[in-house]
Amino acid sequence: MDPRPAEHVGRRARGFTTIQYVSVVALSLLLLVLVGNLLVDLYARGAIRDALDEGVRAAVVAGADAGDCRARAQEVLAGLLRGPTGAAIEVSCEIDGAVVVARARGSLPSWLPFVVPAWEIDLTAVAGREA
Repeated sequence: MDPRPAEHVGRRARGFTTIQYVSVVALSLLLLVLVGNLLVDLYARGAIRDALDEGVRAAVVAGADAGDCRARAQEVLAGLLRGPTGAAIEVSCEIDGAVVVARARGSLPSWLPFVVPAWEIDLTAVAGREA
């Protein structure tokens, strides 16, 4: 048997495998970036929820106003979210009788906007006030 024809076929197949490998690695890296973006967005959503909860807690005591709520929520948000993610969130508070309502609106930017759009956030926290 002559080993040359089998060797010749093996060289052509090796080149084709390289193209497949590069394609799979590129798709795997894309998936890794998307999962990372999801995890960061979930962390940011939790941080926003915590900031709203802290804001309403600051305003439920007697004598506090909506400014106290907004200031505390912004303080917590600035401590947990930095950079463009935190800057894209707007916090507002209002007191309606015996209820404090804090609301956060904005969007969490996507790392790959051509694949996944920005995540729009509209969260609310409500607490009853002390008499």
